[in-house]
Amino acid sequence: MFKGRIIEANEAMTVFGLVRLCYPDIEIDAWRQHLAGLGTGKRRRSGCVVVNDQRGYVHAACLYRVAPDPRSGRRLELSYLSKAELPASTAPDTLFDFVDELARDEGCSSILIEDTASGVTPDRLASWTDIDRALAAHNFRPGSVGFVKTVEPVAS
Repeated sequence: MFKGRIIEANEAMTVFGLVRLCYPDIEIDAWRQHLAGLGTGKRRRSGCVVVNDQRGYVHAACLYRVAPDPRSGRRLELSYLSKAELPASTAPDTLFDFVDELARDEGCSSILIEDTASGVTPDRLASWTDIDRALAAHNFRPGSVGFVKTVEPVAS
């Protein structure tokens, strides 16, 4: 039912409503400019991941970037995690499955979900109906700056 993908900057408005719902202080022009600056260069190192349904409606989204990590080489960092509040939605699972694959494709050994406000708090994530279950199901654990997990290599 859901599909994860990386959007291009010209698709910024397809996800803006959901992002604005979760982060009301984000302005439309700033959002467009930010997405326009992501993913430029020879190899994409940052961008916006969305989860759509068959009709094209966005149910979950986040920004990502590949960053150096002195402990493990490379890390996939997620921010501005946004999710529509729909009962029994599997959109978070689709999102986390997609970013797991993205992390493997980018050679990352870990994933960090950060809160772009003032730090991830259990109350903030617990207020989302499915997110705590999805985080636990995808092996994320609380870390010093958010939720982290080790990326498991693909079994050969």
